[in-house]
Amino acid sequence: MMPTSRCAELVAAADQALATIDSTVLRRSAFDPVTARQDFVVTMPDVGEIHFLPRLTAFLAQHAPTCNLRCEQITNEQMEAALAAGDIDLALGYFPNLEGPGVLRQRLFMHSLVCLVRADHPIVKSKTVPLATFLELSHAVVRSVGRSNELFEMLLKKQGLQRRIQLLSSHFLSVPAIISETDLIVTVPRSIADYYARLENLRIVEPPINIKPYAIHQFWHARFHKDPGLKWLRESVALLFTEPPNRARRRI
Repeated sequence: MMPTSRCAELVAAADQALATIDSTVLRRSAFDPVTARQDFVVTMPDVGEIHFLPRLTAFLAQHAPTCNLRCEQITNEQMEAALAAGDIDLALGYFPNLEGPGVLRQRLFMHSLVCLVRADHPIVKSKTVPLATFLELSHAVVRSVGRSNELFEMLLKKQGLQRRIQLLSSHFLSVPAIISETDLIVTVPRSIADYYARLENLRIVEPPINIKPYAIHQFWHARFHKDPGLKWLRESVALLFTEPPNRARRRI
């Protein structure tokens, strides 16, 4: 069953009313990060943890020293309900289907995909890889909670391109060790490739297919839009991760 447009309007109005009650009756009117004791709960793909958590954790340690950060793994199907229920304060990442009634979002930055191979790869020796060579290589593919990998898979399918997937995994954690020990090639977000290349004997290679950049957002629910602590958290995330050209236009 699908809600009618009128039903969606009623849900949005109810969320707004609940948000007002939350902020004026049930919640504190102010948030002082220096003295506050609050657990912030966020969700993101494991690849997002590498990008977001080091800087965000360090920022909280400095500016909100008695607040804690918890990162929970939530499936895409559960994410909207978790935000609405307050089980999750923020979702960070590429979630194109997270757009239900009451879900708010802010764009943080644009991301792109690149390939990784081991530094002494016997076939891929330059900063680019020809399409024919790319398709002949054996690939590692990660299918995690995030959706960025789907962009690449859909692009390959649209162009009728096929390659051998020798390794299929649900996690990014093992990627650098695997690529450094094999002749596999993997396609990952650029910031993660930069990080992995510093850890292992890896080399970044531009893919032979034009992959358009995609937007990374932070998502929250309208019920908690005016919550002082969560507003401070969103502003902190925006301060840390919004691309400079967008910071002047940022409004939470």
